[in-house]
Amino acid sequence: MSWTPQQIAFLEANRDRIEARRTFQFDFRSVTVRAIEGSTPWPDGTHVWIPALNVIQAEGIKASGVMDAHPARYRLGRVTPDLGLAILSDESEWRDRRLTQRLVLFLDGEAVGPAVHIHSGLIADIRRRDSVSSDYLEVRVEGPFKDRNAALLGKYTDRDQQMRSPGDRGCEYVALYESSGAEFVGWLQG
Repeated sequence: MSWTPQQIAFLEANRDRIEARRTFQFDFRSVTVRAIEGSTPWPDGTHVWIPALNVIQAEGIKASGVMDAHPARYRLGRVTPDLGLAILSDESEWRDRRLTQRLVLFLDGEAVGPAVHIHSGLIADIRRRDSVSSDYLEVRVEGPFKDRNAALLGKYTDRDQQMRSPGDRGCEYVALYESSGAEFVGWLQG
C-alpha cells in the first residue's frame, strides 16, 4: 500500500505533531509476538501490539555492496511472557522464522497512513548475552540476499568440483583425506 496525496498533504500540514514508532513482529512457529516502541499498547484493528518499553533495540542496517549482505542485529531485554525461554531454547521454534520491522506514523495517538517497511528477514541466531551491567538476547536476522555471502563453488569438495568440471575426479577423496590425518610430506619439494 502506498501513500495517497491527501495523506502526504495531511502529514505535511501536521509535521510538528507527528510521532514515529517502530513495530517489530516475530513470527515464531507456535506464536506471533508483536511489539511497538513506547510504553502504550497499540490496537491496529486486527491485533494488539504490546509496548516494547525500550526493551527492543535495532542496530542500524548497514549498506551492502554488490556481493555481500550484512545481517541485521536486534537486542531484546526483559522478555515478555510470550517470548519466554521455552520458545527461545527450542531452535526449531525460531530458526528461519521471519522478523519484520516497520515504521508507523502517529498523530494524537492515531496511526496515519500505511506502515513503512524497514526490514524483514529470517532469524539465523539467538544468543543470550549477559555481563555485569546488562542481560539481553541478541538476535541475528539474515536478509533475502544472505546467499551472496557464500562463495560460489569456493570449496574443494567433490560436488563443487563436479560443477566446475564435470567428470573430474580430483576432489573425490578430499573428505576422506581431510579426516584421516594423513600428511603429505615432501612431494612438492624440489
